[in-house]
Amino acid sequence: MKSRGAFKNSLKTAVILAALISFAASCLQQAQKPDLAITAVNTHSPASERSSDKNYGTFLHSVPEHHEVTCDSCHQRERGLPDLKFAGHDSCIGCHMNEFTNAKSGICATCHSDLQSASPAMNPFPAKFNEGFNMKFDHAAHTRGDARPAQGCASCHQSAGASQTIPVGVQAHANCFTCHTPESNIGSCTVCHEVAPYTRTPSVTAVIKAVFRHSDHSLRQGVSCAECHTVRASAPQSQQVSAPVAVQHFSASAVVSCRTCHNDRRAFGEKDFSNCARCHSGSGFDMLPPGLGQN
Repeated sequence: MKSRGAFKNSLKTAVILAALISFAASCLQQAQKPDLAITAVNTHSPASERSSDKNYGTFLHSVPEHHEVTCDSCHQRERGLPDLKFAGHDSCIGCHMNEFTNAKSGICATCHSDLQSASPAMNPFPAKFNEGFNMKFDHAAHTRGDARPAQGCASCHQSAGASQTIPVGVQAHANCFTCHTPESNIGSCTVCHEVAPYTRTPSVTAVIKAVFRHSDHSLRQGVSCAECHTVRASAPQSQQVSAPVAVQHFSASAVVSCRTCHNDRRAFGEKDFSNCARCHSGSGFDMLPPGLGQN
């Protein structure tokens, strides 16, 4: 019996000793491990200087950090109206929580006035922008199929004196939104725009101002746009629509020019010298009647 009890005590001692050795080895191993890195939840590494850090009171779409989010992250269209409003706080605090909690940051002045009041009023949404939102419009894509407006060219262009209007500004979206609805796959801002410089196509040329008026060459007079203009697919912005050659005398028959219609059959031409004064005056043939170059 004594030998059996001694064996049990020896076994207990061996087990305890093995556990102590294992624990000591584990402690030594833990001591050799490097310190765990503090996660980003606990601290933020110093941010590099960004263009948006310099003046939070002025908002710019061209700031590189703003290119990392989609337009609908800040702007929502719920109706087909061209109403643009400032983005709500939820759109900003995801990145600008530090600025929202710092009264000296100036970020509130981007959207609000009278910051000292209990409920600062909203600034009016700008009617014009200091940044360029390059317009990507393809005439060829809007001349066929479902993309063609019911009114054709007249859906966007109206006679205005000597020329035709070209949609411009925020209110121009009202026409586009009839098809580019929020729920469609062509409703995103980037379908037509990008933050880049933009130069408008001029609606008036010197020749048009001098001797031609679109209002005298419309469907009321039996003239369609396609008789004088051809849409060029994949052409640069200002070259997507061709224009007649502003020549009456000695023009080539294969070229669309003034003479194409002013041939003494469809419209007055050059056989009757009494018609010369319609385009010319004075002692030189290059002179034009007074007033025609003022529209």
